Amino acid sequence: MPNIGFVNQTSLGSFLGALASAEHAHGTLAAAAVAAAMGASLLVKAAALPKTKSDSTEDRIVLVESAAALRIVQEQLMETIETETAVKVFAARAMPEGSQVQRRERAAALQVALRAAAEVPLEVMRLSVAALTQAERVAARGTQAASRNIQLAVGLLRVAVDAARVNLESKLSTLTDVSYTTSVIEEISRLSEEATSKSRAAEVLIQLPPA
Repeated sequence: MPNIGFVNQTSLGSFLGALASAEHAHGTLAAAAVAAAMGASLLVKAAALPKTKSDSTEDRIVLVESAAALRIVQEQLMETIETETAVKVFAARAMPEGSQVQRRERAAALQVALRAAAEVPLEVMRLSVAALTQAERVAARGTQAASRNIQLAVGLLRVAVDAARVNLESKLSTLTDVSYTTSVIEEISRLSEEATSKSRAAEVLIQLPPA
């Protein structure tokens, strides 16, 4: 079993260094995805505790299902960090624009790349909300001993939703497809509302006692 006290300091240090570097403009989104992935991990931990709220078979089945769903969410969050949409944007901007045809081709390629870049924070929002859905299920079935893990997980996932939203909203002004932009704005609103409602539902269910 891995020991949480012995995190690979080289990889962690490299990530934190990149996050702090002015040269890595997209570090905020990576941080959001990592925060969401940590939240998912804490929920998996909470779901795996030997006791459940009622110690019933039904509780255990729901928690096992939630843990499986959360592991998939975590894997997909890690994939968003590795998506090199910025490279595509830079490549499009570097395309020649000496003629009218070249300018049209460059503009079209740039819009495709910018849209792909916008999809990444949107996906982080979707995955974070999916994890919050499972947080509500884990809170409903998990034992009181899991409460603090669930509380921290919900906090991390809410931070991830908010950070991804800010990142996404900053990209929308660069897009020219009005229909697509409108659909994204509507989805942002829906996901934000879901994140709020599911977070509150999970927090009510755990009912943490005063420290």
